[in-house]
Amino acid sequence: MNNRYRDHIIINALMRGGILPPGVKEELFDQWGEVGYALCHDCLEGRSSLCGRPPVKKHLERVAAFYGGDAAEHTFGCRTAKFAVMRAVREWLDANPERTDTIVVDANSHYSTNIAAELNSLRVAEVPHNGYPTYSMCAAGYEEKILEIKRETGRLPALAVATHADPYYGNLAPVEDIGRICRELDVPFLVNAAYTGGVIPIDMRAMNADFLSVSAHKSMASLAPLGYVITTHEWSGRVFATSAQRTQWSGRVFGKKIPNIFGCSIGGIPAISGMLSMDHVEERVKQWDRDIESINAFARAMEDIPDIMLLGQRPHRHHLLHFETPGLWEALKQQGKNGFYLSEFMIKNGVVGLHRGMSKHIKFSVYGLSQGERDTVLNLFREIAGAKVPAGKE
Repeated sequence: MNNRYRDHIIINALMRGGILPPGVKEELFDQWGEVGYALCHDCLEGRSSLCGRPPVKKHLERVAAFYGGDAAEHTFGCRTAKFAVMRAVREWLDANPERTDTIVVDANSHYSTNIAAELNSLRVAEVPHNGYPTYSMCAAGYEEKILEIKRETGRLPALAVATHADPYYGNLAPVEDIGRICRELDVPFLVNAAYTGGVIPIDMRAMNADFLSVSAHKSMASLAPLGYVITTHEWSGRVFATSAQRTQWSGRVFGKKIPNIFGCSIGGIPAISGMLSMDHVEERVKQWDRDIESINAFARAMEDIPDIMLLGQRPHRHHLLHFETPGLWEALKQQGKNGFYLSEFMIKNGVVGLHRGMSKHIKFSVYGLSQGERDTVLNLFREIAGAKVPAGKE
């Protein structure tokens, strides 16, 4: 079985921040790739996050410090991290009847945020964005929604959630301002950093965040499924509470297991990849200002193609780019092609990652690509649009 895309330039925004750094792939599969539970040979505690060989426990301490938190656990992707937080909040609610079971969530949230709420019987109240063409979130909207819930129910919401960079337009939410509002109003605050943790410098303390959820395979140069949940001393006892169950017949106990992350998390290749890539991740966030400058230069060049417009914030502050592309759609129609032709054309020419069937709107990323690779991608869009390069643009 062959990977037909192995030598392609990847522009899928889900993948760009998760690509393994040089050398990690070879070490990962040469040293660890022969068994599913690769890090469990020397486990003494019955939980992968407590392993000393390899040093998973120290790695998690490093992850927590990297994000400005106090405690971290690795999880089965970012969605499990959000579930763990909301499960802890749900249990906290049971002891705090002065809180309502509603949580406040941005209208750009990833669907897994809403599913995590549903699984924990939490109702979702959305903070609206400002609509076309920027779709941006405003911190004042959180304050309004929190106070609206307080007026209607007489109680504060259980949690506020902000998507740091949304998965639709690549907008950055004003998380520092939202966190300040939540702190002032005494509402716990979760930042979903699935698309930013490991790409953009993050400090939970500056965000006034109680919880951070991260997707390592999206943004920390790691293999799926791997995520992290990071929290504070104040909440770690709840989020990472261990099992208190004793079975009736056998009397078994599971005192080292954490129910909110399903007992014990990943013990194989994904966790190892996150550990091996950590040096790389810590270094690359330092060059984010340079990275976003080249991404914005690419976006401007795309907009030189007729009838292509970047949606979302300007200047853009994240690597996910969403373009409105009626010009491409018209060019395809004139050539007698349908919407699937665009992605197939790109694949044929060595670029993979566009959503099949979409040509009126396209979403992708050039984060981490070399200048030559970005030029290749840009010139393919120019070619299919039949566009001439404006004078002085190259």
